[in-house]
Amino acid sequence: MSPTLVLADHRAGRWRTSEPGGAPGPWSRATLAEHAGVLALPAGAPGGARAVFADDALGTLVVIDGAGQARRVPVAIPAEHLACDPTGRYVVVTTGLGASWDPWSDLVTVVDLADPSGTTAARVRVRTGEPGVVIVPDVGTGEPMVVLRHREPGEAEVIPLHHLLRAGPHCPVVRGERLKLAGDLGHGDAADHRSGVVHLSTEAGVERLRVADGRAERLETWPWPVPGRAYFLRFDPALGIVCSVRGADSDAGQWHTWTNHLVRWSPDGAAEVTRTGDGLVFRPDATGGTVAWTIVHPDGDRLAMLTDGRLSEVELPPMSASPRPGVAPWDPVGDRSAQRRALALVSDDLAAVTRGGDGELHLVGRTGIESTIDLGSPFDEGGHLGVIRLSETWVDGVGR
Repeated sequence: MSPTLVLADHRAGRWRTSEPGGAPGPWSRATLAEHAGVLALPAGAPGGARAVFADDALGTLVVIDGAGQARRVPVAIPAEHLACDPTGRYVVVTTGLGASWDPWSDLVTVVDLADPSGTTAARVRVRTGEPGVVIVPDVGTGEPMVVLRHREPGEAEVIPLHHLLRAGPHCPVVRGERLKLAGDLGHGDAADHRSGVVHLSTEAGVERLRVADGRAERLETWPWPVPGRAYFLRFDPALGIVCSVRGADSDAGQWHTWTNHLVRWSPDGAAEVTRTGDGLVFRPDATGGTVAWTIVHPDGDRLAMLTDGRLSEVELPPMSASPRPGVAPWDPVGDRSAQRRALALVSDDLAAVTRGGDGELHLVGRTGIESTIDLGSPFDEGGHLGVIRLSETWVDGVGR
């Protein structure tokens, strides 16, 4: 079965689906929570659900089926992270900063997608902040466990899923067992549903743990093998590989000098390092043994794909409002939003990449751009892309 692309212009407040290379479907209204992203669900999820994202305007979880049709379930916003259990039945939504500079929300929502009425959900309070989240099985009991990654101070908090579902109405406080992390500045989460191992990216490296008989067990921390630190963890369920990109950052205004590396860890902790080039590298994607990322640089933007040690790079048409040296890449350029690119791997040799602010989608193979599609919307800040693969049994499990 062909994969389906989810295309969201979160600044314009609308989204649509499309088969790669085909005509996009009609626009629907929703303001996708861009940081939480799109969470692909495994085949066999209840009600034919295949992906979800949070609508940060209406405060709902948008549940998409295999035909691209959607239903909604109320959740707390602003959504920060999304995660599902190995069956795709349960989805957890954490809340973040939204338009605030200071942490203010402590709400977490759990949704049971097996209830077609959308009324089986629980909303609880945990710890104010912007937590990451994964759901993994307890390796001793098999029970689904929610693991929250907190910042400043860095903690991993483990709560049995059924404790959240049975918490009752009126947003009660629910706290779990807490494990102190070595790093306070977590940025990236990944989980292997088959082994139950949780990977959390902090300035100390990739901190790892699992849950056994209700208790968190610390595993070996994988150090970042080059200068800098890991960001943007990704898990490739096909090979059990964890990957991360970025590295040593200088001043934000000198983003074009940032050094970047891609690191891939095999399940035994062996690390493979690839230099990705200087500039802004933002949110890679991984599937089927391939990792892809974009590099934004004043000398020209590129898409890179790495498979089995084979690296290919393709030049991308410039964005008309690219970030400028001397200005942080997330700050506006004049009266326009700072632009970047969203990326999603359609297959192990085909990537979809947006041209932020110019409303174009490029389908890019290993040797060049295969086609360019007019999205009919500007896709300021790059918009957001997700891929629904109808036959996948094991998925990443975290919204991207």
